[in-house]
Amino acid sequence: MNKLYFGDNLEVMREMDDQRVDLICTDPPFNSGRDYNAFLTDSLAQSKAFTDTWTWDDPAKDTRANIERRARTSDTYKALDSCLKGYDLVLQNAVTGNKGAMRAYLAFMGPRLAEMHRILTDKGSIYLHCDPTASHYLKGVMDAVFEGENFRNEIVWGYKGPSSAKRWFPRKHDIILFYGKTITSFFNPDGVRVAYKRITGTGASSLTRGNRTPEEVQALEEAYSERGKLIEDYWVDIPSAGHMSKKERLGYPTQKPRSLYERMIKASSNEGDLVMDPFAGCGTTIDAAHTLNRFWIGIDLTILSLDPMRRRLHDRHGLEPSKDYEIHGYPTNMQEVRMLVRDEKKYHDFSNWAVTRLGLQPTKSVGDGGRDGEAEVGHITLWDPEEGETTNTRIFAEVKSGKPTIDQVKSFCRTMDKHNAIGVFITIEPVTSGMRQEAADMGTFSHNNETFPKLQFWQIDDAYFENPSSLRSLIRLPKQWLEPMRKMERHFTDTQMTLNLR
Repeated sequence: MNKLYFGDNLEVMREMDDQRVDLICTDPPFNSGRDYNAFLTDSLAQSKAFTDTWTWDDPAKDTRANIERRARTSDTYKALDSCLKGYDLVLQNAVTGNKGAMRAYLAFMGPRLAEMHRILTDKGSIYLHCDPTASHYLKGVMDAVFEGENFRNEIVWGYKGPSSAKRWFPRKHDIILFYGKTITSFFNPDGVRVAYKRITGTGASSLTRGNRTPEEVQALEEAYSERGKLIEDYWVDIPSAGHMSKKERLGYPTQKPRSLYERMIKASSNEGDLVMDPFAGCGTTIDAAHTLNRFWIGIDLTILSLDPMRRRLHDRHGLEPSKDYEIHGYPTNMQEVRMLVRDEKKYHDFSNWAVTRLGLQPTKSVGDGGRDGEAEVGHITLWDPEEGETTNTRIFAEVKSGKPTIDQVKSFCRTMDKHNAIGVFITIEPVTSGMRQEAADMGTFSHNNETFPKLQFWQIDDAYFENPSSLRSLIRLPKQWLEPMRKMERHFTDTQMTLNLR
């Protein structure tokens, strides 16, 4: 039952049956207006993990039109459509600036929340992690989709850390919106109790209220001391992501502490339940779910996120893709590569996967002038000791699924010359001796007393899947800037995290 999907979570969820999932814990984009970069394992450079910027463009308009169509036959979409039209008035129907961006962001989140509602079981719940940028807008959408009476908590996760704020108080909290599918959604208070601290001195404990006798107060205090108390809706006992242990950090932007998501999972699910994260990122929710003996589904659009997820599941739990969990949209053997290539809708997924194996950032479309992936090396400059200065070097990649031709290689060489770049030509079919001669004619470049071919070929084959690290010896690029992903501490089932209430 455990599954990872690479692709649009809206498409994946729309293929899922009604009432399929027991709990959703997710950390979607916040409409922060930022690009997030990450160093990923086995990559040769730093790559952009995802963009959290939004524009009121044709896709946003098409999404709103689709919501209107679905509202004719779905009460959930009808409520969503009415809510978004109300926000149109609040945001003055803006198409630019912050208000236009918020309209686009809500058009993105709205149908996804509607599908999350549909696939939750009647006992199910959702925890939606957000920040004050959009939390108040998202609460309105969730009130419409989940109906107001199913609201449970607006949880404040407060944390400490440095701040450069000069014109306001440091912004040091996130919001977690907690809703049930129904008024009878499962909740286990005993799963998330924390240590109870007895109030001494002249201060009055809340246990003394209600005209309780001293003996009754003492009995209650002993009971609280024994089993702890249910934590309130402000959580300040879990440190910020920046204060996680080094063993937990993966180098992925927006990573959250596992203990934060373990608390949600303990509170609103049982062992054997199915937990889903449709914005899985580096896999904190699925790691927490597996640690707590739940089944899980993780979805993410950014194929870059699947590398840290795969490594995390291996390091922490000894899990292997295709053996211990299903993986969709991310090839793990040549048969799956060819399946992606044959599917016109997913060909660019294959292209994205191929270029990210080299640590390059995929371009937005296939019609990219001969480049299916490009990046400045490591997004930083290289130091040239001979010249005593830094130099910018760019790497391009071209991905071809069919039989490559000499004209394609020559065209790619012209693109490289135009942009003063080095390149990798990626195929699944063999290249000819004539193509290799074209690469030899391109010459070499030098860095730190090492010489590298200016154009190299990578034919994807079974040998790569048997040993992915072999790519490092096959494709030679400067890699001294690489900050490899840290290996995570192994989880052992007999030492599962528990809270000491004593």
